[in-house]
Amino acid sequence: MKYSKKISRIYHATAIIFFNICIFILFFNICIFVVFEIKDYFLSVNKSNPIANKYNNPLLKKIYPELSEEDINDLLIETWSRPYIYENFTLFKERPYKGRYVNVDKEGFRITKNQGPWPPKNENFNIFLFGGSTTFGYGLPDDQTIASYLQEFLSNKLKQEVRVYNFGRGSYYSQQERILFQKLLFSGFIPDLAIFIDGFNDIYLIEGNPAFSKRFEQFDFGTKQGKNDASLESKLINKLPMIRLAKLYLYNLKMFDKKAPNMQIDQNNRDFAEHEYNDQSMIADVINRYVNNKKMIEAIAGNYALKTLFVWQPVPSYKYDLHYDLLGKRDSKLYNLIAHVYQYMEDFIKKESLGKNFIWLADMQENLQLPLYIDAAHYSSEMSEILSVTIGNQLLESHLLMEIR
Repeated sequence: MKYSKKISRIYHATAIIFFNICIFILFFNICIFVVFEIKDYFLSVNKSNPIANKYNNPLLKKIYPELSEEDINDLLIETWSRPYIYENFTLFKERPYKGRYVNVDKEGFRITKNQGPWPPKNENFNIFLFGGSTTFGYGLPDDQTIASYLQEFLSNKLKQEVRVYNFGRGSYYSQQERILFQKLLFSGFIPDLAIFIDGFNDIYLIEGNPAFSKRFEQFDFGTKQGKNDASLESKLINKLPMIRLAKLYLYNLKMFDKKAPNMQIDQNNRDFAEHEYNDQSMIADVINRYVNNKKMIEAIAGNYALKTLFVWQPVPSYKYDLHYDLLGKRDSKLYNLIAHVYQYMEDFIKKESLGKNFIWLADMQENLQLPLYIDAAHYSSEMSEILSVTIGNQLLESHLLMEIR
């Protein structure tokens, strides 16, 4: 009897403590929930973007002189707030999006000024444009991308309806572009000309694996649920405000040493830091991979009787007067590596011709005393226009377009 009363008292005390803990957790989550709701509301009213968080407004105003501070913020939010979605074979793509400045069609291409219809009409001169985020036009409105300027330039020069479909996608490099090109042809979408703009991402993804590959590698095909396929209980737990608070705290610890935002690229793929800049074998592998992808694209295109053009793009770390680089905050390891690979590539093409359908534009900015970049990698509107006109003139001078017509 004595022991049963003692057990009863312990049970009641434990139950009261447990009940109070539950009440505290509930109250704590409610308080955090209210705080996050207020925070989310004000963020939705006065959103900020990663570029503005890193660089001060006067600098951004110099880069976007025609836009107000609010317009600049809206443009950069639309640029950087669009998570990728899964796509078979290429792993991911830009998600469909409708914004004031950035619009992406559900078929996977960014909207160009005076966008042509989909599927493309045979009576138009149709160009598919491939590349990474610089080709997509990160940080630029739809009508200031390379695709928009190129379409306008060629339409005026050729005196016919030219329609450029911008399949540039963040983090893409030559191998993913080849796969996307194959997918489009297999689906029956065959352009008159396919243009590939590369260089930066082929070096950034130095091991030759697409961005986010390591995340896909974590998927366990031997179980019902992969590591990224969370259970219902796990999903519910992750939605708790206190869990969100903990994740926010851990995230801030990691981000304490802020770096300039470059691109939406998986940080797990920054393998370039492990390599020496003068590793000739590694540099040769990068160039050989690009050249082999070019050959395979040409072989595929030949079977469909369509022409191809390959452009080696300019980058800020190669033959550019950095006095005109307004932001100038870059990853020194990456950009030193890029400069070395670009020099190797220049020497390579002097010895081995890549054909008349290859254009070397890496040094086109050498004497341009202008601010050509809006952040650590992406082109300004002026640079996009200069690049598109240069590509257009090269097409006209090489008579490649005459061969197609």
